[in-house]
Amino acid sequence: MLLSTKREEQRGAAESSLLHLIARFEATGSAVEVNFRQLMSSDGSTNKSAHAIHPYPAKLLVNIPQFFLAALPTVSGSALLDPFCGSGTVLYEGMLAGLRPIGSDSNPLARLITTAKLTPLDRAIARRHLDEVMAAYPSASPNIPDVVNRDYWFSERISDCLGRLKTAIQRNVPAPYRPVFDVSFSATARRVSYADPRLSVPVKINPDRSARYGAKGDEVIRRLVRLGEVDVGALFWSIASQNIQRCPELGQLFAVDRPEIFSDARSLGVAEASVDLAITSPPYVGAQKYVRASSLSLGWLGLTPDCKLRPIERQSIGREHLAADEALTSSGTGIPEADALLEEIVERNPLRARIAQRYLLEMRDALSELSRTMRHDGNLVLVVGPNLVAGLEFPTPFFLQRIAEGLGFSTKLHLLDSIASRGLMTKRNRTAGLIQQESVFLLKRVRTGA
Repeated sequence: MLLSTKREEQRGAAESSLLHLIARFEATGSAVEVNFRQLMSSDGSTNKSAHAIHPYPAKLLVNIPQFFLAALPTVSGSALLDPFCGSGTVLYEGMLAGLRPIGSDSNPLARLITTAKLTPLDRAIARRHLDEVMAAYPSASPNIPDVVNRDYWFSERISDCLGRLKTAIQRNVPAPYRPVFDVSFSATARRVSYADPRLSVPVKINPDRSARYGAKGDEVIRRLVRLGEVDVGALFWSIASQNIQRCPELGQLFAVDRPEIFSDARSLGVAEASVDLAITSPPYVGAQKYVRASSLSLGWLGLTPDCKLRPIERQSIGREHLAADEALTSSGTGIPEADALLEEIVERNPLRARIAQRYLLEMRDALSELSRTMRHDGNLVLVVGPNLVAGLEFPTPFFLQRIAEGLGFSTKLHLLDSIASRGLMTKRNRTAGLIQQESVFLLKRVRTGA
């Protein structure tokens, strides 16, 4: 009763705050600065929830979807779409709010984590499967898949232990329970690698450079010593036990038992005009290293055949690399300001110009598909930040807002939220810059045709 009352109070406060913010935006025509941590304070259980089941990078600040889910009108069981769902922050919060989660992500690790977070399980049965895995692990034959530069990132002993764990999981865990076990296995593999734990993208710990590690340098070097003695099985058991407790319990009143998760935001298996609410944070233009950050996990999960990451990256929007045939398109992006900026970027760095233009073209396709799925008067919350491309400011929020408005959306609110620390991998290279502030748009679907 107390929890229900608290939620109603939060909803009332959020609705009032949103109306006030919209009024300020309409009165000034300028973006309104906010602090979502203060606007929607967490209930204190966030770190113990399913959001913590895996150290996936660049997670969306949970306060943002919590605020809009509380402030916007929703109908229990209606669809909530996140076409760039990452590790499922938006969809998990939506499921807790009684909505039906629909997501998409090009990274198979992201899809796996999201599925694990959103799939209710019988915890007693899951723990029994964990006991069976641990009983089989010591004598299992190691199954070691293609892992990029495996000998560089893992000792032979640890590779053998991970291979035996993989075999034990495959033989003892049925399909409905595999996501949480595979996610736990992925997190274990990262923990027992030679990768610097402070960084999202794998960078090998180098004892000869300890002076560069700053105040935590000794702690980072001691990690290498601990890796020589770590009990891989015990570590996996600890991570899996916690994750089983974090995942939703079978029998809880969720809108669906299995979420809908697709692999391409440009081609969603969703009926036309069937979504009332979408909340999403698209990738940044050539600034995020999602695939490289996932490389060790992807390899141990058997998702990088022939040790190649490029096939996965080629499916991504905002990727680091382009194929030779992905040339600069002479017809442009359809946004005059973007085309003018791209002409300047070409003079400095033709490759970066190609990456930026391809990003906008592919985001147009993704937003067009999102527009197709949205109902008239449906709400879209779009979270996106600017960054530098070849040393020039690239106003991605403005460009994506223009694209969305051309596809049948109207801007109802523009907020600015400072980024304190969200694990963002935004310093792609020396010309990419760091993202200090995000734009959060509330857009409404106003036309039936794009």
